[in-house]
Amino acid sequence: MTRQPPDIDAETVALAAAGDAAAVEAIVRGLQGPIHAIARRMLLDRDDAEDATQESLVRIVTRLAQFRGESKFTTWAFRIAVRRILDFREQRAAAARYSFPAFAEHLADGRDDAAVERVQDGVLYQQIKLACSRAMLHCLDGEHRIAFVLGELLELSAAEAGEILDIEPATYRKRLSRARATLTEFLGRTCGVVDSRAPCACHRRLARATELGRVDPRVDHIDGDTLVQLRSHIASVSEARRVTAFYRREPEVHGRRDFVADLRRILGALHHPAPEHS
Repeated sequence: MTRQPPDIDAETVALAAAGDAAAVEAIVRGLQGPIHAIARRMLLDRDDAEDATQESLVRIVTRLAQFRGESKFTTWAFRIAVRRILDFREQRAAAARYSFPAFAEHLADGRDDAAVERVQDGVLYQQIKLACSRAMLHCLDGEHRIAFVLGELLELSAAEAGEILDIEPATYRKRLSRARATLTEFLGRTCGVVDSRAPCACHRRLARATELGRVDPRVDHIDGDTLVQLRSHIASVSEARRVTAFYRREPEVHGRRDFVADLRRILGALHHPAPEHS
């Protein structure tokens, strides 16, 4: 589950802006998780998400002197990060266009309706669910996807999300409402995790996902709910809250890189450029 981190105090920001390395690292450690979570859900490719996260963190720490304290520091930082992530998305958009009808066809292709759910395949089912939920987000257009990510995954208020996106809170609320409604409708008629009467189920997709290399049998544990636990929880909430439960109970999305170490290297190169050779 990804939630908004606590705001970073003014003293830490001031020290970081003055060049204090420990304060800079504290800011990076506080921001890297949620920024990577946003990037991972806005960009399909894992490497792209990590590149966008790193570039966002570099932009934030090299612009600390521009922070005026007119909003929360995290709001200011997220605004920089979201702009960079959306720019990254636009650069990759032509190669990664999804639609709900096309995704429904993809889910039906190779589905084995005779398959039986097995306890020993639980981690594989979790992998399928995570991949499916992320692909589903990419069926939303960019403005509705980022609205959903900020509102449902980071749990930002409409005022704060609107400030990050440079739109009115009322406009943001409309986008979030449309995103929720679209995902709720698709999940309700398609996904067996949300509605047992729906045709698609992770165990029915396992053979096809394995064939396509979408699951890794070497993974023996994933944090977060098993499908049995998730189905039980979703069944206990109202229909209007099921899409929220479907996404919020996902495990944390961790980057493979050490963003702090990367930033040390990048900032060191900026402050101490390699000598020119004549």
